[in-house]
Amino acid sequence: MYMKFTVLLFIPFLLCSQTFDDFTIDKEVTVFIEKHFSELKNLELGIKGKNEDNQLYLDSIEYSPWFVGDFNDDGLTDLFVQGYKRKENQAYLIMSTEEADKFQLNEIRPIFVEGDLNFPVIEETKDGPLIIYKQFMTKRTSKMVKGEEVFFPKNYNTWYGMGFLRKDTLVYKVDRLVEFNPKPNKSPLKFIQIHGYCQFGGCADFKLKIDSAGNMILQNIKNTELEKGIYKATCEEDKFRVLNNLINYLRFSKNEKRYGDSQADQVFSIYIAKQDGTEYKIVDYSQGGTLGLIQLYDFIEDIRKKTLW
Repeated sequence: MYMKFTVLLFIPFLLCSQTFDDFTIDKEVTVFIEKHFSELKNLELGIKGKNEDNQLYLDSIEYSPWFVGDFNDDGLTDLFVQGYKRKENQAYLIMSTEEADKFQLNEIRPIFVEGDLNFPVIEETKDGPLIIYKQFMTKRTSKMVKGEEVFFPKNYNTWYGMGFLRKDTLVYKVDRLVEFNPKPNKSPLKFIQIHGYCQFGGCADFKLKIDSAGNMILQNIKNTELEKGIYKATCEEDKFRVLNNLINYLRFSKNEKRYGDSQADQVFSIYIAKQDGTEYKIVDYSQGGTLGLIQLYDFIEDIRKKTLW
């Protein structure tokens, strides 16, 4: 009797368990996200256009508001979800973890927002699923340039009432959402030096240098948690590994790059040297010239604040 009771109790449990690979209809996805994420309650699957012409086009294309795949090459299946609340498009990447009922929620946003219709789609490649974030201007405008009327955006399709502006190709790497880099620089790090400061305000002013062995030198200049002075420590092995992987995957169009308005308050100045002789110099006035840089700043801050100097 005991064995029969155990089997009857266990079988329904197995039948109720479900993985992303089991999803076949929108309703199953909706039930899952509402169960696990209260912030996604009432999220309607799909894309919402700004006017009827846009919506007719969006409804006519072959598009799925959700996609199942391994976005970070860890052997676990993840879930991409596209929907809207109050006509505002939203997209999320839900990452599986080793624990069956725990997931990591990542909101998908473009690096820079342009136009008035923005949404991502998934492209399957040999490098895994890529997130292609497309941005459109659905209302065409014009201005006079040298006595001639110039239309914006230029590549505007009046049939659909949408004008393409830009696209960003994003990918989930080193546990973060960054720009896709088809040719990452895998040369080991020689050192990274970062100076964070405010030109006018009172934010933390510090310089941090991390060399190829993970040795760190922190110079607190002002407005930091510790007293002014120079501190030394060794970066934790796991954090140093992630930092190296993130730096290797960063994508820069030039060896020297400036982002943002030079009149901005908070600034990050970065110097990266690789062992193959490659050097990158970045001055970022916008504190987020790319998604990869945003992740780098956050990770450096985590190292700076949590290290026992």
